[in-house]
This record gives sequence, structure tokens and C-alpha cells, in this order.
Amino acid sequence: MIHLLLVNEQQKKRYEKMETTRYDIQHLTMHVVDEERTRVFYEKVLGLVDVSSDDEHIDYAFRKDEAPFLTMLLKDKAQSVAQTGLYHVALLFPNAAELASLLHRLLTLQVPVGADDHTVSEALYINDFEGNGIELYHDRDPKGWQWTDGQVTMGTSEVDADALLSKKEYDWTGFPIGMKIGHLHFMGNDLDVADHFFLEFLQMDLVTDMRPGASFYSNNHYHHHHAVNLWQSQHSELRHLDEAGIVSWQVIVDEKYFSLLATRAKDMPGLMENTNDQIDIVDPMGSLLTIIHD
Repeated sequence: MIHLLLVNEQQKKRYEKMETTRYDIQHLTMHVVDEERTRVFYEKVLGLVDVSSDDEHIDYAFRKDEAPFLTMLLKDKAQSVAQTGLYHVALLFPNAAELASLLHRLLTLQVPVGADDHTVSEALYINDFEGNGIELYHDRDPKGWQWTDGQVTMGTSEVDADALLSKKEYDWTGFPIGMKIGHLHFMGNDLDVADHFFLEFLQMDLVTDMRPGASFYSNNHYHHHHAVNLWQSQHSELRHLDEAGIVSWQVIVDEKYFSLLATRAKDMPGLMENTNDQIDIVDPMGSLLTIIHD
């Protein structure tokens, strides 16, 4: 209870002085075991574009004229059953119509799809053939999001699939302009450690406190850029980077924010590199975070 009170007081102070700063999740790197099934899922089902590949990796972009946002490292070692790591990567669509187009395609292909209305967004959930979670979502108008003392209201109710599908304007032919990684949701084993990393080091805001099960963090008054939950991983070991699953993720920030993080990184465990241009640090789930600036 003392911890919660302290976090809430710190959160209120941050909320009162919340500033707009650049924070873009730019890239995610994963280890996968089965190249053929990976290509079928990400290229044939979803429609991502292989913009560079060889015997060791595949770089995927949303569109052929865009930079890659996802790298698949081809490995032959499967992930252990109970480990920390990635819960899902969430791909943000520019509007509901684009999401509806992909939903129609997934249903036509009989891909198992979960769906939740989170009040701030409508989200679809799928897994690739190796069990990696993917959220596909669009945000509702931020003017309608409900905030109380820095905490955003995010519900969990059924998506009206018929209403969403009615917004489809065309058949799916690939990802639209304006796609990006909206957030990364992790499986952790210690929320105190996660809170310290995201709140104290990254100086993010605790926007939804679901202790003892999960914490949600963001910058810029967004509903969340990251979350860490213990739902399946509370007693798990940190994952090993040579196994299948998340390897690393990269964010790009503005110079002022980068300077703050570079100073704070000096006292953080897991720091690998801290230069004028790049910070490499191991996150509480065991994956590598790279921070660069514009």
C-alpha cells in the first residue's frame, strides 16, 4: 500500500507537468524458428513486405517504399515455456476502416481472432505460428478519453464486429500509409522492477495501475506505449536472447529527452552502451532496448 501511495503521488506530479516529447517505437527484433511458416503468416496472411533478407534474417516493412520496422532473426532454438518476454506487439492503424478491411481478410482466411473494446481503442488479437502475440488496433478520438488524476479509463468489453466490418471500404491489399508500432506489451516477473525502469529511468507516466497484475505506461498523454503484466510470468525466469522470441526494440526520442535519459542511464543496471548518439540497456524482461535521438 505504501508503494502504491508513493507511485500515485509521483504520478500526479508528473501529470501536472506533462510535456510533449518525441517517443516513437521504431523497430522490433525477434528470433523465429520456422522461416517458411513465418513467411506464410507475415507475408501471405498479413501482407508485410520483405525489403531485405538472407539466410539469417528477414526485414519487414509495412509497405515496399518504407523502412523496416520488424526484423526476424532465423534461429533453430525454440523458446522455453515459462519465461519473460513479449506479450504482444501492437500495430496501430490510422482509422477503423483500414482495420475493418484486415479483419474481413482474417475472417475469410479463418484465422482465429480475438477482439476487445478498450474504450480508448478497438483491438484485434492474433498469434503467429510460433505463438507471438500481435495486436491490431485503431484509436478512438483522444478527446473522448477519460482521465482522472493521470489515470486513463481503459475498459475490456466485446467489440461489435458487425459495426466494425460495416466500416470496411475496400478489400485488403496490404497495409495503408500511416501504420506504426503503437505499443509493446511485455510479460515480466517483477512489477517493482518494471515500474522503476519505465517510471524512474524512462520518466514515463503510470496511466493505468492494475496491480498486482499489471502496469501501463506512456508519454505525451497517450493511453499507453508499454505495459508489463505478470498474468502468465510472475515466477518465470528472464528469457535468453538466443532463444525464440523478442531480442530487442528501438525507440527514437528528441535530443532533450535523450540527454535526460543518458544522465539517468548511468545509474541503471543492465546498461550496455551510453554515448552521445545511442543508449543500449537491458530491460526488466531481458531484452535489449536501444534509444536513439533525432
